[in-house]
Amino acid sequence: MKNTELKSGMLLLAVLLFLYTGYQIITHHQFYNQLKANSITTWGEITARLVEQNPNNEAEIMKVLTNHSTDSSLYQEKGREIFKQYGIDKDLETELFPMLNNHIASHNHSIFWGLLIFACMLFGTSYWHYKIIFHSIRQLTSAAKKIIEGDYSVVINEHKEGELAKLAASFRSMKDIIRKSMQDLLAEKKFLGQMLQDISHQLKTPLSTISIYNEMMLNEQLPRQQQVQLLQFNEVQITRMNVLIQNLLKVAKIDARAISFEKERVNLVETVEEVVDRLASMINERQLSLQWDAPDKIVIAHDKMWMQEAVLNLLKNAIEHSKLNGAIKIQIHDTPIYSELVIQDFGEGVEADELPHIFDRFYKASSSKKPDSVGIGLALAKAIIEAHQGLIKVESEKNAYTKFTLTFIKF
Repeated sequence: MKNTELKSGMLLLAVLLFLYTGYQIITHHQFYNQLKANSITTWGEITARLVEQNPNNEAEIMKVLTNHSTDSSLYQEKGREIFKQYGIDKDLETELFPMLNNHIASHNHSIFWGLLIFACMLFGTSYWHYKIIFHSIRQLTSAAKKIIEGDYSVVINEHKEGELAKLAASFRSMKDIIRKSMQDLLAEKKFLGQMLQDISHQLKTPLSTISIYNEMMLNEQLPRQQQVQLLQFNEVQITRMNVLIQNLLKVAKIDARAISFEKERVNLVETVEEVVDRLASMINERQLSLQWDAPDKIVIAHDKMWMQEAVLNLLKNAIEHSKLNGAIKIQIHDTPIYSELVIQDFGEGVEADELPHIFDRFYKASSSKKPDSVGIGLALAKAIIEAHQGLIKVESEKNAYTKFTLTFIKF
C-alpha cells in the first residue's frame, strides 16, 4: 500500500461504492415507506367500508390488521377461497395489481438509474485516473525519445509521491548519467584528436631531421667523423622523441584515469630530498645554490614514485630557467589544515599574459632559451598533483622569479 497511485485508485473506488451504497439504502427506505403508505391507504379504505356496513366489527377488523386475532388461520383460509373465486392467488401476475405494480416499477427504475449513474461515475473516474497515469508515461516516453535523439534539455517533473515519482526520479538520474557519459565520450574523442594532432606536430620536426641526416649519410661520401656526428644528432632526436612519447603516454593515462595511484602515508620531505639528489649534477653544473627550508618530517598520503615525477619536472624546469651562479629555493610548510611545497627560481621569469598557459601541453614561453623543450613536463606535473587532490599555482615576474606552490589539503 505504499504505492500512492494504487491507494488513490482504491480510495476513489471506495468513495464511489460508499455513494452507491448510500443511494441504495435511501431508495429501499423510500420503497418501504411508499409500500407502507399504500398498504395503509388500501387497508384503510377496506376497513372504512366494512365498518360503515357493520360498525360492531371495527375492533375485530383492527385485531386482524395488527395480527392480534384469535382465529386468524380460519379466516385466512376463507379469504383465500374468496380470492380464488375472483382469480386472485399467489401465481397471479404482478401487473394485475396496479398499485403494487406501479410501486415496484418505480422502485426498479430507481435501481436502474442508480446503477447507470454509478457505472458512468465509475468509468469516468477510472478514465480520469488512468488518463493522468498514462499522461505521465507518455511524458517519459517522449523524454526518452528526445534523449535518444541527443536532446538532454528535457525536464521531467513528478511532484506527487508514488511509483511514477520514483520512475521519474530514476529517469532523471538515468538522463544525467547518459548525458555525463556522452559528454565524457565527446571529451575523450576531442582529447584523442588533440593528442594525435599534438603528437603529429611534435614528432614532425625530429622525424624530418632524422630523415635529412639519413639521406645525407646515404647519398654522399662523408668522412667517418661527420657520419658519427650525424648519428649522434639522430640519437639526440630519437631520445627527444622517446621522452616526448613517454611523457605523453603518462599524461594520457592520468587524464583517462587509467593509472591507479598507490597512495601511502609517507614523508614528503624525504620524497623531495631524493629528487634533489637525482638532480644534484645539474645543479652543480649550473653552479646553483640551493636554499632548503623544511622540517625533518611531514607525512601526507601520496604515491612516492609519481610525486617524485611531478617534483622532478618542476625542479628541472627551475634549474633550466635559472641564471648561472643563481639560486633555487625549496620550502616545505605544514599546518593543521594543509601541507605546502614551494619551488622557486630567480631566473628568466614569465610574461604576465603567458602565465595562464604555462601548464598547457606543448606550450613554450616566447622567452624560453631551451630549443629542445617540448612543453610537456609542467602539464604532466599538474596532472599528477591534481590526481593527488592537490592544488598547484604559479607566480612569476619577468627577469625576476618563478614560484610554483603545491598545496595538499588534509581533509
